[in-house]
Amino acid sequence: MRLAPLALSIVVGMAAPAYADIAGKWSGEGEGDLSAEITHIEADRYGVSLSTIVPIGDTGGCAGGIDGEALFTAEGGNFFVENEDYNPSEPQSYYNIRMCEISFKLTPDGKLITEEVEGCGYYHGAACGFSGELTRID
Repeated sequence: MRLAPLALSIVVGMAAPAYADIAGKWSGEGEGDLSAEITHIEADRYGVSLSTIVPIGDTGGCAGGIDGEALFTAEGGNFFVENEDYNPSEPQSYYNIRMCEISFKLTPDGKLITEEVEGCGYYHGAACGFSGELTRID
């Protein structure tokens, strides 16, 4: 009977660093220059602020950002934000979709991979996106 609390404390102790690895400031590239700030709220809940920018040039520019909360495991997590201007009576389109979904994955070498799953055009426009590879900068 005494082994159960010990085993639980070992499992809990091993799980905590995995969550802590995601918190911090990140920077990288993908569909634009990407930056992310992830802050620990409690347990597996984190605050996420993600931004993208393509500088103005011959083909135009683009910028956007999104903030919200996500649940993370040791492998990563998914981030869902309801689109503010979603109109269910209008046809679904690039800009009119209910949720913006972005997945986050931590690689074994410490990179953060973001993948825009769907519905995020409202937050950044057509010339950039939230998908890419980021490295911790703090």
